[in-house]
Amino acid sequence: MAKHLRYPPDKRPSFQKLGVPCPFFFPWKELVHQWAAAVDTANSSDGEGTGKERPFYVLRSRKVTRRLAALLTEENKERNRPHGLSPTLEVIRGIRSAAAETGVDLSRALVCVWVSCRSKGIPNRFDSICIPKADDLSTESPSDALAGPCESLHKVPRKRKGAEEKGAKRKKVARLTVEELLARPAAGDVVNCCSRRLIGCVVGGDYCFSEAAGRGVGYVSVLGLLEFVEESARRGTKPLVLLRHQHSVQYRFASLRVLTDC
Repeated sequence: MAKHLRYPPDKRPSFQKLGVPCPFFFPWKELVHQWAAAVDTANSSDGEGTGKERPFYVLRSRKVTRRLAALLTEENKERNRPHGLSPTLEVIRGIRSAAAETGVDLSRALVCVWVSCRSKGIPNRFDSICIPKADDLSTESPSDALAGPCESLHKVPRKRKGAEEKGAKRKKVARLTVEELLARPAAGDVVNCCSRRLIGCVVGGDYCFSEAAGRGVGYVSVLGLLEFVEESARRGTKPLVLLRHQHSVQYRFASLRVLTDC
């Protein structure tokens, strides 16, 4: 944030146009609650609740994280599966049952993931982890270096002065204090802030010379992850996510792996 404020106003990126609601902090609380509300609305008989009154947490149960890791590993395998949705749904139901047996509330949980870029791109802090659309996956191929889809710039309503303010003298704008500058703003709709639904964020990443590709670590909502895997199985595609830096409109394809020892 200090680096952002050092730039003159005309050189700073417009996060409103880029569709980045939280450029300087991680909206974990809003992410978890909104995914819980979305799942609860879509399936009210699920019984997991929205978890609005309780805080989020990082999933540490080895029994559940290992099943999540095995689910992604199985979905990433190269195979032809005309009836791949039913086995995936069975595994997801098994994960929910295992969580209920151990007293784990998945509606409030985040899970640590390993992000691997498919071709171009390097994961950076505050990068968005999003669910791709069906059209995005139809153009992705592991053998090429496609740039990936782009986010359209969002329209920002311009502030217009009223007729009574045209002749009025401009008031002097008061300088904000350090506490006001560092105060955490209220986040709105985090999941649907862009054209691709957000499931998590990258907390750190860099270029891996041993693998000649970008690698990173992040956290995703467990409910968002299960929704993402289910959509991938329904489409018959590999579970690939999209990464986007907060200063760019360019998405990059990446694969996920759940870290069980995080």
